[in-house]
Amino acid sequence: MNSFSSSLVAAAALAGAALVADAADAKKQIVFIHGKASHGYGGHAYGPAFRMLARMLNDNVPAVRATVITDDQDLAPMEKADAIMLGSDGGALVKKLGDRLEPLMKKGVGLGCIHYTVDPAEPPSVNRLIEWIGGSYERHWSVNPHWEAEFKAFPDHPVARGLKPFKAQDEWYYHMRFAEGMRGVTPILSAVPPEQTRQRKDGPHSGNPHVRARAGMTEIVAWVYERPAGGRGFGFTGMHVHWTWAQDSFRKCVLNALVWIAGAEVPAGGVPSKTPTLEELEADLGQPRPDNFNADAIRKQIAEMNR
Repeated sequence: MNSFSSSLVAAAALAGAALVADAADAKKQIVFIHGKASHGYGGHAYGPAFRMLARMLNDNVPAVRATVITDDQDLAPMEKADAIMLGSDGGALVKKLGDRLEPLMKKGVGLGCIHYTVDPAEPPSVNRLIEWIGGSYERHWSVNPHWEAEFKAFPDHPVARGLKPFKAQDEWYYHMRFAEGMRGVTPILSAVPPEQTRQRKDGPHSGNPHVRARAGMTEIVAWVYERPAGGRGFGFTGMHVHWTWAQDSFRKCVLNALVWIAGAEVPAGGVPSKTPTLEELEADLGQPRPDNFNADAIRKQIAEMNR
């Protein structure tokens, strides 16, 4: 090959690489940031869940590119994100990253928070979360019981695409503190909790007179938000145990929301994904199975989730 031909080949290779880079840059960037797991094997497993969700998004939604980092890694990717998903106990990342998130929220970057992430405790962080995602756990106002929620109907919203009525046993927080007048807030998952969940003694998480006064009323456990100045938010209170991700509509709701807060189009039937097996869920955990773990019981639970 002469030097002229070599130059043409090199130029073509560079052009091809540039096209690939441009295509990647055109994708909506979703950055997952997580803290450490807690609550035993499969409990509060933010990292494993985020790795699974990112893989499903990258495999099934060409318009987005998802990456996962921990809270102690270089956080530079969040500066170029179209949407950020946080997972941490006690709302730790809401507090830790609050000042860094503030300008991104003003730019319209989407934000999602899951499970204990929505409980930052400190009033300034609670107020920030309400401003960013439309709602927050507020101690001595909200409660966090374990119960089987039955979701019978869904709104006409992109995040609800493809959802089917389902039940899920989880630690579903409810009676959240929402934006004033619910302006900009759309409930996605709502259910009536068992009355015993309202009758617990007073405490920052257990019960309060406000909750007891709502006997028989529907409570919101997942929602989306459109900020007045632009930008989208998502709050999801479930996810106490890793195995619940095997519930198809539970998983689809979160996948849909991630695409939506990033500003991409949610597929007509919702984001598709294969139901993970117990072994696949455990592979993401990356931990030895405890001797007392009842795998057969969890397999049975998974088998019954989508019936």
